[in-house]
Amino acid sequence: MELCGPRDLNRVAFGCRLRAQENFAATLWTLSTGSVLVARLRTSNIAAERDAYAIHDHYGRYLQLSLVIGGRVTVEQRGIRSAAVAGEAFAVCLDNPFRSVLSRGQASAADVLHLYVSVAALTAWGLDVTAAGGRSWPLSGAAVSALLFACDLACGATSPAHLGVVARIDEIVFRAAVVALLERDLAGAAVELTAEQVLRRRAIDVIDRSFTDPAVNPDAIALRLHVSRRTLFRAFELQGLSVAGLIRTRRLVAAATALGESARSIRDIAATCGFRSTDQFARGFRAEYGVTPAAYRAARRTGVVAAK
Repeated sequence: MELCGPRDLNRVAFGCRLRAQENFAATLWTLSTGSVLVARLRTSNIAAERDAYAIHDHYGRYLQLSLVIGGRVTVEQRGIRSAAVAGEAFAVCLDNPFRSVLSRGQASAADVLHLYVSVAALTAWGLDVTAAGGRSWPLSGAAVSALLFACDLACGATSPAHLGVVARIDEIVFRAAVVALLERDLAGAAVELTAEQVLRRRAIDVIDRSFTDPAVNPDAIALRLHVSRRTLFRAFELQGLSVAGLIRTRRLVAAATALGESARSIRDIAATCGFRSTDQFARGFRAEYGVTPAAYRAARRTGVVAAK
């Protein structure tokens, strides 16, 4: 998508206030894979700010993980200030205010790949999301390749109508984000996982692969993993998470993506995202997003992002 001028500047805001430091022009690629929003922006010099008022929108549930492909980015959050250049990553927690500046430097344009990843999913994986906010770090060639491959796959592979394929792509994109975050935390060191961490990761895999089945619930996951319900619950409670909540959120995010990107009926979306009835879907969606599925679809079509 080719963009230019002040009006188009807001189309790349993603919950922030933007200020172009020269005549604005940009190329933007975006796709929602399910639980991850992928956006690649190539532009000139832009300053972004997310204030305390904005953090209550739906972006507040996400971590923005970014790879600098060209140019330079400076970011400041919670008193931490860092800079990233090509081949380096940076992260901001969208539930906290931050400031960032994209500049092209000696490159022809600033070129940045953003992944907006669920904080709940990353926490369940055992990652300390808050520790990454406002920081930058170099990535290995393998991690850079994984992120770019995931971006290319997501942005050109499929239609949202094929939820099974979308779920698989979403898993690949999510794993690429995990690899990038782990490189920051591990720095090449071997880390022994606890039994609870292993169990959480296995459970997340089951949820990602089978959330479209209405029969999938905490009991079914415990049975599939050959553990007791209490053992499964305890592994997630250690992170302040709920198994049922993660299943519900996974279904709702997939449904929100389908509402914004397809013309399928609300009844069909509810059925293919694992809800037993349209009424159950509508109640859960309104509780999560603060609007009905129909109102959310209308807002997406007019470019207004729904918020709880």
